[in-house]
Amino acid sequence: MSTHAGKRAAVLTMALLGALAVLPAQAAEDEQVVIEDLTPAQLREEIEKIQTEFYAVFNRHNEDDAFDVICQEFTPTGSNIPRTGCEPGFVTVRRGANANDYRLGTDELLTQDALMRELQPQFAQLTEKMNALAATDQYFRELGQILQMLNERLREITR
Repeated sequence: MSTHAGKRAAVLTMALLGALAVLPAQAAEDEQVVIEDLTPAQLREEIEKIQTEFYAVFNRHNEDDAFDVICQEFTPTGSNIPRTGCEPGFVTVRRGANANDYRLGTDELLTQDALMRELQPQFAQLTEKMNALAATDQYFRELGQILQMLNERLREITR
């Protein structure tokens, strides 16, 4: 990322983060965060905040509950560190149905990869819905851009 783009991104990030925190306008302008200065832990915290708002905005505009994206905390097997995972409703419903069918002996348990492959058409629809919203809602579009920048920076420093 160029220095100019990085500074612009940092100002954009702070403007939106300030709005998310419901800070007075002057406080949001006074506080600037430079993405490059954030630690991995700080980046993860900012990603979670922006991601929560991103999906909340999407869910408010989305009329089909199956495509609402729900985030919840979970603790991966073998770990004591809770993580946040987000998935659209259609994934949750299909995973639950598959688990029930497996318990009844009428289906084999799908792996995560197999489940994602099976649900590709729904993921394509979800992408279309998000792209359509981004085309008409500047706030949603900017949240997506900030989320992308934060994730790229996290990948960059944790390689």
